Amino acid sequence: MTASLPRLAVIMAGGSGERFWPLSRRQFPKQLLALNDPQRSLLREAVDRLRPLIPDERILVVTARHLVEPIRQAGLGLPPENILGEPCKRNTAGCLAYAAAVVRHRLGGGDATLAIVTADHQIGRPERFQAAVSAALAAAETQPALVTIGIPPNRPETGYGYLETAAGAKPVQLSAGGPEIYPVVRMLEKPDQAAAREYLASGRFFWNSGMFFWRLSTYDAETAHACPESAAAVRRMTAALDRGDTAEMEAVFAGLPDISIDYALLEKAGHLLAVRADFPWDDIGAWDALDRSFPHDAAGNVTIGDPILADTRNSIVYNAPGAARMAVGVVGMDDVAVIVAGDAVLVLPKSRAQDVRAIVAELKKRAAGQL
Repeated sequence: MTASLPRLAVIMAGGSGERFWPLSRRQFPKQLLALNDPQRSLLREAVDRLRPLIPDERILVVTARHLVEPIRQAGLGLPPENILGEPCKRNTAGCLAYAAAVVRHRLGGGDATLAIVTADHQIGRPERFQAAVSAALAAAETQPALVTIGIPPNRPETGYGYLETAAGAKPVQLSAGGPEIYPVVRMLEKPDQAAAREYLASGRFFWNSGMFFWRLSTYDAETAHACPESAAAVRRMTAALDRGDTAEMEAVFAGLPDISIDYALLEKAGHLLAVRADFPWDDIGAWDALDRSFPHDAAGNVTIGDPILADTRNSIVYNAPGAARMAVGVVGMDDVAVIVAGDAVLVLPKSRAQDVRAIVAELKKRAAGQL
């Protein structure tokens, strides 16, 4: 294989971010919020991390159609035509099938190497992240493999999928001092607490980062094996784009299954590799993640927007309007999250952060305007 293929990045940014309600809304979801850096949205951070490796004209953002214009207006600095709106919601497998068809069309049918990342990660030491991405791209270009970045676990986490490596597996390095690369035996879904403890103790498991790297030709071959219907759909969408037949492309896309790329492809892949991450990483998935991304006061609280706390410990209090517009006070609380938006308030134990979706579901039933 050759390393002279064009390299492109695909940022998956179509999520609704419901677990970050009431700040995350349909027209302004989580990826456009500043949840790591007060000066940059999560999506802007994702773009900035890629820029040293891939030029702006080859960074694509795939999102929901109604978010195309808000993202184009978000100051990312990318060409407007690189913000792609999916015709409808078809999960990550559909997102990447659409991206493959668009890239094939734009390259006139040629091969390319893709770096596929998400818009909602917290990543430290960007130079180490970039070294890992470079190693993953090189591995994808030199081997007929699908490649991911594996995160060494530091706790028995039940909210992430896992990658299993073989007992006694010896890593390879593509360059002296470069990141280690391991063959993956299998991918596993989110475990229960007992299994997560076993995975951590074994030293053979990584967290699945949700970042993937492959040549289009490898993706085509693996998809043809794992899901021939999806492989055929990519070819049909590419042909429709070549003809300028948007209606046909959208019809083919709508016929794709609503399934994750893990289920559709990666769990069935014949050759899967993981680059061992040596940079700080976290998935900003729900409000409790702010405990891991923001500084704490002497009582263990995370406070944003200058709320007033009394006899409160280990809590997250986020006053989005700011103290000049909204005075927020919390008294005598432990281990809670209090999130205040201009038109909504959320209060819950931090341990129930994943359950915000229940509130969003009820608001949808009521056709509430706070969505």
